[in-house]
Amino acid sequence: MADAQSPLEEWLASHPLKKPGLFAGGGYSRRAVDEVTDAIVERLRAGRQFADLLRRLDFPTAPRAEAYDRTAVDDLFDNLKWGSDPRL
Repeated sequence: MADAQSPLEEWLASHPLKKPGLFAGGGYSRRAVDEVTDAIVERLRAGRQFADLLRRLDFPTAPRAEAYDRTAVDDLFDNLKWGSDPRL
């Protein structure tokens, strides 16, 4: 697993997102979140911009067993959208 000193794309590629809490009921679909994250990593590795991928995020919900925590996902993509470093 990459640490906070790793390049952003390596950190994103290996950073595990939090799962919903026991009583949360659900969260964002892991598959949908992973697709966007993978696309961002691919563009970072190619030295391309990725802001367009963050414009209209609307992840489908999924049951707890197949989901990421909504707040964790929102925080990660908000940081990326506004140019903040999510590793900090």
